[in-house]
Amino acid sequence: MTDIKGISANDILRSLAVELHDGKKAKRWLVREAAKLRLGLPKTVEKYGFSSAKEARAEGKRIFEELQNPFGEDHTVDVSELEDTVDGEFVYTREEKAKTLETIASTAAARRKRKNLFDILRGSATYICSFLTLAFLIGIIVYCFSTGWSTLSWRFITGDYAATTYNVTMEESDKTVAGSHFEYETGENEYFSSRWGVAFVDATKDDGSEDMQISYIAEGSPVQKIRDRTTDIFLDIETGTSVSVLSGIADDGTTINVFARNGAERAAYNFDRMAYIRTGTISIGGNGIRGPLVTTLWMILFALLLAVPFGVGGAIYLSVYAKPNGVTRTIRAMIDMISGIPSIIFGLAGAIIFIPVFTGGGAIGNVLSGSATLACMVLPTIIKSTQEAIDAIPRSMKNASLALGASQTQTVFKVILPNSIPGILTGALLAIGRIIGESAALVFACGVSIQDTVNPTTQSAASLAVYIWKVMSGEAPNYKAASATAILILIVVLVLNISVKLLASRFDKFTPKGPKSFYRRIYDNLKKRWEVRKENHQRILMVTRKENEDAE
Repeated sequence: MTDIKGISANDILRSLAVELHDGKKAKRWLVREAAKLRLGLPKTVEKYGFSSAKEARAEGKRIFEELQNPFGEDHTVDVSELEDTVDGEFVYTREEKAKTLETIASTAAARRKRKNLFDILRGSATYICSFLTLAFLIGIIVYCFSTGWSTLSWRFITGDYAATTYNVTMEESDKTVAGSHFEYETGENEYFSSRWGVAFVDATKDDGSEDMQISYIAEGSPVQKIRDRTTDIFLDIETGTSVSVLSGIADDGTTINVFARNGAERAAYNFDRMAYIRTGTISIGGNGIRGPLVTTLWMILFALLLAVPFGVGGAIYLSVYAKPNGVTRTIRAMIDMISGIPSIIFGLAGAIIFIPVFTGGGAIGNVLSGSATLACMVLPTIIKSTQEAIDAIPRSMKNASLALGASQTQTVFKVILPNSIPGILTGALLAIGRIIGESAALVFACGVSIQDTVNPTTQSAASLAVYIWKVMSGEAPNYKAASATAILILIVVLVLNISVKLLASRFDKFTPKGPKSFYRRIYDNLKKRWEVRKENHQRILMVTRKENEDAE
């Protein structure tokens, strides 16, 4: 059949199916001919006797529409009109067509239901996972604050970790007299020895661990006759002194021991029976985190000094100078691979490489060896952040700089780097977060010794994260000190985050600025009023000076 002008697509297909004995071939032929008509090909226009290409294109469009919607716009048409016959024989009855339509409708409905069900499941899973993650994070923060907030104090932050410990003794000639009686009105959880004139209380150390301390010493108390066993000098015992263990002699010559673990009440009772102290251990101060805090700050400084120049330089090379070849792709792949290496492997590499380098062949690390290890760990983060910042700079700015006669190096330092500062600061912030929280690598590369006086070049020192690891290890983990240190780390990271964001926003020239916040508007109004007042004051001074000059 060669004539298709004015004939419906269904009639054409029926006739072609009889001629070709294949319905699929008939449909493909008709689609090709309709496509030729829509293109307005001269041979096709002449073949089917159209008067113009416009008429042929309209006919091709009609055939395509009928092929896409064989039942017309009204899908509820009587199926009796859609019966197919070949030589008077029914090959597709209206019952079969009705059943097919029902199957198509039911299949489409079931498909829609499955799609809606999957959408609901995906959305529910997303919300549930997000809620669980948020709840988990909030739970950790709440636990840290509820457990460690009472321990976090200025004395805990600035105090030494090592306490001043004394081995004490007394001369037998300084022993107390039986029947001696001091008076003192005790407070809550406070227990007083009337024979020695000293009160004890169950307290906690700066790090939150349990302790027994001297809370009161009466004037003339025999406690003031305690000597340092090493120097044989009288000790000035003050309130707040921690008592670890004391061993004394009773009036009848028996030995009496006072242990901190037995509590203040038992200590006061034993002191009332004790004539003098033969030996013992007391301590003053200690349990602070000043040393780990200073170590962490040194590590942040040294690690960024090492990592930022190399990271920014590597990002500039990969984004600006490197050609897209196999070597560059290998370097990029290695950077991504380094990001996934466990930190304990970095610690092992730091112990093998950096400890001999920074200690002159020694076997114990220091702050510099730990900082170099951390710098290697954060290099991929800084490189990736800087690359993204460089790629975000419009290429037109780079091309404009080159078109104005600037060299590639001038373009890098005058255009690319200044506009990449927000990305560099973001990478530095992420690096600081990892430096503060890293512990496994530093165990090997720097050590776990907690120092109160930190010398970066000669000493092994523990950071805040290593301090948390140390106080949580062993049979009696100190949750209060660990939680207080975690709060301090969160506060430091939050302050750094806000500072970096504010600093980066001042250099960011591409992100659209949103409306000013309420507090920003207040600040701007106050600043404007201050500038107006300052300007008016200057004018008054100028007028006064001019009047004085005229009077003279």
